[in-house]
Amino acid sequence: MIKKILKVTALVFCSLLVVVILVCLGIIINGTSFDRYKKGETDNHNWMSKIKDDVLVNEIVMPGSHDAGSYDMVWLGETQNFDIDKQLEMGVRYFDLRVNKLSENEFVIFHSIINGVDFLSILKSIKNFVINNPTETLLLDFQHFSGNSENDVFNFITTYLYNNNLLVVNDTTLSDLEFINNLKLKDARGKCIIFWGNRNNDFSNYLFLRNNDSCSYTNMCLNSYYESDYHYNDSEYLEKHGYPLYFENIKNKVITEGKGIFVLQAQLTDGNLIFGPYSKEKVNDKEISHIITSFKDEGTNSLLLLEL
Repeated sequence: MIKKILKVTALVFCSLLVVVILVCLGIIINGTSFDRYKKGETDNHNWMSKIKDDVLVNEIVMPGSHDAGSYDMVWLGETQNFDIDKQLEMGVRYFDLRVNKLSENEFVIFHSIINGVDFLSILKSIKNFVINNPTETLLLDFQHFSGNSENDVFNFITTYLYNNNLLVVNDTTLSDLEFINNLKLKDARGKCIIFWGNRNNDFSNYLFLRNNDSCSYTNMCLNSYYESDYHYNDSEYLEKHGYPLYFENIKNKVITEGKGIFVLQAQLTDGNLIFGPYSKEKVNDKEISHIITSFKDEGTNSLLLLEL
């Protein structure tokens, strides 16, 4: 299924980057047979090597991972069933990372009130991957912080990534949005792009600001619509009621502000807190696969919005 997603890269409309968010790796994994993944048939560790250097980053459709680090959690918080290394190998290039500071020496991934794996181990995996796969670029979206972790996370990013020349940096006179809109893949290969969810921390040239859930701010580098009412329902309801609103809003932003990067969220949420997000995603697989196929069949005249 990852291979199918990667084939859709030519269908981008209005030069928007569509990041495909996969809860429990959404349509790619959930509710399907795991045999072929165990056999290593999903190795897409360098799929971006097949894309020409002069393609703009925001013209590439990328598979992504919602609550990317929430594996090995208790059932109520777990959204992923593969660790970061495996997700990278399978071709995921966008990661939603949420960090909680438990103490001066303990930083973990969190989902709501639930804590999970060590954050620094994930950051080291990301560092090693971009070093060993210089054709690829990763989008790291830090949209939520807990325990006053913002400054520490920034310092870790600086130490592990920036100091090793592994970050995309806006060292031009362009605004961040203009810079992202003109960023070519050749200038982002072997690097990460950091998106930051706290507008009070815009203090460096390698933090690119992301919008809030309703995307009510202007000129943000990354827009990711999330209206909970649509995601607490089922796939059909999200497709019929949520997506038309998301699509219309993002097209208006393109007209008024420019392209930026667009994340289409397709995860479903267990609003009853009974079975957990991973369980709910299993029933999302077939419907979301159908939605993705319909985007492909509609061709380039439709807004290609994939968020799985």
